[in-house]
Amino acid sequence: MSAHLMKTKNTGAVLFVVMMLLSACGPLRDVVTPVPDPERLSVEQTLMSMRNGETAFDFFATRFSGTASLDGQMMSVSGAIRIRKDSAIYISIAPLLGIELARLLITPDTVRMINRLENTYYIGDMGVLNNLLNTHLDFYMLQALLTGNDFGHFSTDDFRLAQDRDMLLLQSRNRRPLSAAHSHISFQQNLWLNDESFRVMENLLFEPLSNRSLRAKYQNTWEVDGQTVPRDVTLVFTEPGSRADLNIRYSRTTIDQPQPLSFSIPEGYTRINF
Repeated sequence: MSAHLMKTKNTGAVLFVVMMLLSACGPLRDVVTPVPDPERLSVEQTLMSMRNGETAFDFFATRFSGTASLDGQMMSVSGAIRIRKDSAIYISIAPLLGIELARLLITPDTVRMINRLENTYYIGDMGVLNNLLNTHLDFYMLQALLTGNDFGHFSTDDFRLAQDRDMLLLQSRNRRPLSAAHSHISFQQNLWLNDESFRVMENLLFEPLSNRSLRAKYQNTWEVDGQTVPRDVTLVFTEPGSRADLNIRYSRTTIDQPQPLSFSIPEGYTRINF
């Protein structure tokens, strides 16, 4: 294997772990528990309550630590996540010893990454990364997954409401972006909500044609600066023959306390193209 091909493969692996930060699934099952009394609760009321209970912020920052595994191979991960709402997502990845391995800066139209392991960097758009990682995520979906919110830029007109495992369940068989430019994207989705706070506790996306899925679970939340935010986050990405898991805990989370989103490419780094 050539040195260039090896570097491309290693950079792809780093990107995959990074995207899990942004990320046993099968086709979504129909829940047969009767829909709650429509006089007590409707889909529209549930969606409104969910929106009112979401993490609201202009700037979100947190540290994280935990484990990531790809097809059974586990590694420890830690680092920092900083989000300027609807503008930029900054992620720094380091082992527990604190030496940065990779840094990522995502804006709605551009992805920039430094791989310090290989002295390489990458600049491209989300389309290139989605082709590499075989997924369909955009900036706003990543922002929502990292903060435990729903996708505010997607349709809500075909949701059904049920009860499952002492939680409210919103189900969509064909959820699509509101933008006509991205109308080719669609997936099945289940959203499990706490029946008191209406916070998203679990978010499962499934693409029937590719048999790919992404499951996000938010086992615990805590109060930060008057906001309810995730504390323990699990992301599971599966496709035929492959599975990636990320289990992390947020710490030192702050709301609306801006921090630097610095990103520069060191001299001598080689650009990688995919």
